[in-house]
Amino acid sequence: MPFAGSGGQRGRRYEPPPPVDPDDRDAAAAMAQRLLAVTDRSRVELQRRLERRGYAPDTATDAVDRLQARGWVDDTRLAEDLAQRRLSHGYGRRRVLADLVSRGVDAETVNRTAAVLGEGQADAVRIAADRLRRGHSGPLTDPGEVRRLAAALQRRGFDMADIRAVLRQMATESAAVLPDEG
Repeated sequence: MPFAGSGGQRGRRYEPPPPVDPDDRDAAAAMAQRLLAVTDRSRVELQRRLERRGYAPDTATDAVDRLQARGWVDDTRLAEDLAQRRLSHGYGRRRVLADLVSRGVDAETVNRTAAVLGEGQADAVRIAADRLRRGHSGPLTDPGEVRRLAAALQRRGFDMADIRAVLRQMATESAAVLPDEG
């Protein structure tokens, strides 16, 4: 059986795409449209991709400018969509902002997104903690589990103050559920 993605031919090596004319602005714009058809990208990210494919920096800039004028490239829209997707998948404010910076979104847009996201995310932390504890229906009393859960929530980009508040609340709820010994 052939390997997945091998096109049915074993041992065939990957061949890079044919070389491009570095100054062909129409071809660069067409390539940028194909890249945007897959997923929304920031202006900087799209320009980097075009340059990596062999287009000259000024050609890539011109292609991105043309698409931005048509409304195909919009860093503000990208920031809002990415923030909503990440938050709905259980990621915190810090992770969202780090993703935006890594995608090349400008500082002003990142700051506006940070202001919209706000500081307190206790509800989002609680939802993420409940997701991470799926399958652990017992009370949250083990200090090791509390540490692991706090570390997992920090990796997801939540602030430690929000994590502490939610874990305290969960521990209090667990203590109320436990029967008295004695």
